[in-house]
Amino acid sequence: MKTSLAAIAAKLKNMAGKRVAVFLHVRPDGDAVGGALGLRFALEEIGVLCDVYCADVIPEKFLFLQGAKEIRREWNGKYDAHIAVDCSDAARMGEFGGVFFSVKETYNIDHHVSNARYAKYNYVGDTASNSENLFDLCEKMGAHILPPAATAFLTGVITDSGNFAHSNTTAMTLYIAAELKRRGADSQTINYKMFKEQTAARAKLFGMTASEIRYFEEGRIGIMSITQKMLEESGAKAEETEGFIDFLMGVNTVEVGMCLMEMKDKNYKVSFRSKKTDVNAVAQVFGGGGHKLASGCMIGGYYEEVVDKLVSVCKRYME
Repeated sequence: MKTSLAAIAAKLKNMAGKRVAVFLHVRPDGDAVGGALGLRFALEEIGVLCDVYCADVIPEKFLFLQGAKEIRREWNGKYDAHIAVDCSDAARMGEFGGVFFSVKETYNIDHHVSNARYAKYNYVGDTASNSENLFDLCEKMGAHILPPAATAFLTGVITDSGNFAHSNTTAMTLYIAAELKRRGADSQTINYKMFKEQTAARAKLFGMTASEIRYFEEGRIGIMSITQKMLEESGAKAEETEGFIDFLMGVNTVEVGMCLMEMKDKNYKVSFRSKKTDVNAVAQVFGGGGHKLASGCMIGGYYEEVVDKLVSVCKRYME
C-alpha cells in the first residue's frame, strides 16, 4: 500500500508506550545507520520504545554516532510494528527479512527507485538520501530533533549525497542539512570520519586497487577490482573500501564506474556509479537495483567472464 509520510507519522505518533523495531540493510552505509538512529531517537522522544537491528556488523567508521554500538544483531523480543529504512526489498535485510513480516504493522520508508513496496505501508521519496525522508517524517510526528538525532540524520544526508556533490542533491537537501546543523549536528566530525580518517591498511589497499584500474570503450567505462588476496595482503577490511569508486568517477573520461568486490570464489559484489547512464537498469539485468546514477548487484562467474558481461550490458545502456 502506498502511503503518505503524514499518514505514517500519524500512525507512529499514536504508538506511544508501544515497541517498534527498525531494520537496516546488510552492509550498512551512512544513510542506513544515520537514518535509523535518527528515527530511533525521534521515536523515543515521543514515547515510542525502539530497537534497531542489522544482520551485519556496523562498520567502525559509524561508531562515533550515539547509539551505533547498541544496534542489535540478534533478535530480542516482540514488537508492535516493524519499520524498514533504506531497504529496496526485504532480501536487503538479510536474515531479518523473514522476521520483518512477523507483525501486521509493517512500514517501508526508502528512496530507491527500484523499491518493491513490500510492506503494509510504503513511502518511497525521490531524495538524495533516505535520511531526508526520515527527517521529514519526524517533523510530521512533532518530535524534537536533538543533537544526537541531528548528527545521525546529517551523516545520512552527507554520505548519500556525496557531500552534496552528487547530481541528486536538491535545494531541499541543502535546506534539511542547514536545519540539522541548526539543531546541533556535528558536521565537522561527520566530514572527518566519513571522508578523511583512514587506517594505514586502507591507504595501502587503495593504492593497490587504484594501480589496477581497467578502462573500456575508450575510457568511458572504468572498473576497479578488490580481491580477497588484496584484502589479506593489505590488512584492510571490506567495509573500508567505501568511497573507492568516487576516485574512479573523478577520471575525466569515465562515464560509468564499477567497483567489483570479490566476496568469495567466483562471487562478486558490484557497485555502479554513473554520470548520466541509467545504471539502475544495468544492475537490474543482474538482479540488483538502486538509483539511476548509483546502483549495485551480485554476480557470479570467473572474473574475466564477469567483466565481459558487465561491460557488454553497460554498453547497451550508454548513450
